[in-house]
Amino acid sequence: MKRYLIAASLGALAIVSIAGTTLAVTAPAPVPAVPPEALAQAEGPTQQVPAAAPEAPAPTPAAPAAQPAPEPLPLEEEVVEEIWPMPVEDFLAGRYLERADVVLTRREWDLASWAIRWATDSPFSHSAMVFTGPQFESGYTSTFVIEAGTGGVDLTNLRDYIADKSAFIAIKRFRKEWFDQHKQSRVRGLLLDKIKASYNYWAIGSIVRSLWFGVERSVTGEREAVRNFRERQWDAPNEFICSGLVQIGFIEAAIEYIKAGQLPPSALNEVVFEPEAATRLPEEEDWGYLDEETSKTTAVLFRKQNFDALQSVTPENLAASEKLDWLYFIKNGMVHKVASYADVRKLIE
Repeated sequence: MKRYLIAASLGALAIVSIAGTTLAVTAPAPVPAVPPEALAQAEGPTQQVPAAAPEAPAPTPAAPAAQPAPEPLPLEEEVVEEIWPMPVEDFLAGRYLERADVVLTRREWDLASWAIRWATDSPFSHSAMVFTGPQFESGYTSTFVIEAGTGGVDLTNLRDYIADKSAFIAIKRFRKEWFDQHKQSRVRGLLLDKIKASYNYWAIGSIVRSLWFGVERSVTGEREAVRNFRERQWDAPNEFICSGLVQIGFIEAAIEYIKAGQLPPSALNEVVFEPEAATRLPEEEDWGYLDEETSKTTAVLFRKQNFDALQSVTPENLAASEKLDWLYFIKNGMVHKVASYADVRKLIE
């Protein structure tokens, strides 16, 4: 009988608790927990308590232990809401760029820039690569890009581009699982090896050759135009070679890791941004039919036989390549997030 009374009491407490939770305007007082001893008596056989033992008073339910308040997160872990477009100073102070990001630019009131855009039918006339900055290494206060300009391969402060109000800048990124920070650093290091003395021609000669190079390119194509310039013992205009510098950096780094056995030869297909040259590579699945040594030899021969085409990659080749992802567009001191070439063209207009 005692067993039924305890079960009925528990049921009544449950009904009152549910009703109080659902209907009460204020939270009901906590219901004392049933001691484990009472539950054991309700579920097990009745036990006789020795007469000599005095009856212990009913235990008072212990108050629930107070839960410790959660510790506040460290300041550096606080989540800051990003608002786009973002002021360029906030952008450069953050960790938005990575080594080997591809930088595409143009200057609105620059004759050489206009000639290249006309010859390539592109909104961009120059390219560079993110080299280093305070985001990656201590000791720097500015972000630097490596580029090929009229004075040869050099490092330039990214703010020099931003300071030109007639210019705009776009950022693209090569994203593959194998392209980690070590390989990013190697690509930029290979470009650094190419820093050399200035070219021996006047700036006006560079502009004239740029115009003529554009004419030849539109008639004969990039590869033939580069070959013709070399036959005349001219340097191809450095504004074109800037994109070739970026392309060669990716190619040489990939081949280096392929030869060391640290990358499959099919990785080479992923870093060729010149459309015509890309058609001369085996399909990615076809590399598997070649043995290891033949694969390495094929990769090296590809670079040698297609060097002119690779060196003549244009800013438009980089802009149009789906192997590079669009990230940011900088104009008038503000940074916009972009996801496609269409997004970029809308902002340019």
